[in-house]
Amino acid sequence: MNGPRPVALGYIAAHTGAQAQEQREAVTAYVQAEGLALADVLDDTRDGLTISQVTETARHHQANVVVVPGSARLAEAYTRLAFELEKHGVRCTLLGEARTPRRVRVLSSVRPRS
Repeated sequence: MNGPRPVALGYIAAHTGAQAQEQREAVTAYVQAEGLALADVLDDTRDGLTISQVTETARHHQANVVVVPGSARLAEAYTRLAFELEKHGVRCTLLGEARTPRRVRVLSSVRPRS
């Protein structure tokens, strides 16, 4: 029995074009390997998409799964994204491990007295 394939939505966000291409290829390879139909790949070049926007786009495409490479910026918020998507019956798949957020090092201009 051949029914319609489950629909996937990809999300990528990278600092360079080469990184974006790598992420797009990872999403495409995963979708093909899983036998999913790729509806679209959201390219968050300006890091401006919110979790609610990704969720709404997934709902618009009637996606069954959102695929996020671990190196994409939104992967840092994977738990929250997965939680929001689950509310609408959409699962979230993280490819690899999420990169850790950069830590900001604060330097003080005031030196302690000796």
